[in-house]
Amino acid sequence: MYRLNKSASTTWLALILAAAVLLCALVFMIVLGDSGRLALGPCIPGREGVAEGVSGGAKELLETPNFEASRKAKGDLEAGIVDERLVATLQDVTEEHRICVDTFKEGHHFLPGVKDGPFIPSGYGDAGGLPNTHYYGRAADIRRVDGKPVRGNGADSNVLDIGEILADLSPQRRPDQIIGPPSWTKTLDRSPREGWVLDADQLKLHEDHLHIGYMSNGETQNTR
Repeated sequence: MYRLNKSASTTWLALILAAAVLLCALVFMIVLGDSGRLALGPCIPGREGVAEGVSGGAKELLETPNFEASRKAKGDLEAGIVDERLVATLQDVTEEHRICVDTFKEGHHFLPGVKDGPFIPSGYGDAGGLPNTHYYGRAADIRRVDGKPVRGNGADSNVLDIGEILADLSPQRRPDQIIGPPSWTKTLDRSPREGWVLDADQLKLHEDHLHIGYMSNGETQNTR
């Protein structure tokens, strides 16, 4: 009887260990994403060959190692939803920094439980009623820069450099809806004429990400 119990215990232990190994392998795959490089949270690194069936700037961006994105953001690029100007701007940024885009259109919500539509909902500060650039694929939310979360790092040199890269773009190439944490915005000291949104309520709502967007399909509203 003792031998039977010992054998059964050994079998159960082996099964538990096997299950643990499989679970660890699954977690490893999820954490590393598609490329084998460490992905924190929703950030899946780009890699060559990942954009099968995609062409143009979207393909180049998806295959850029410095570009990381959530699965929904990747899906928007693959589906051709993202504005070409925004794709080009993100390419400029990824030449110097590794960024993680959390959302373009799919999965974006201004308010919990409120479905996104063509306009920003009234409960989202003073911006309520304005066109929703995410809805049209003309905006991106950047959550991480060079592995660091935007939250708490608005004055970090790498995060600040994203703003400097945007500022160096010509007025008609530069997004005309640029929003970030209060410390980021204050340090950069840019103006609405350059595309920066300075409303205090919007800065507070963007403490954890950088929002870059284009207000319309036509020319930007930047005047300098």
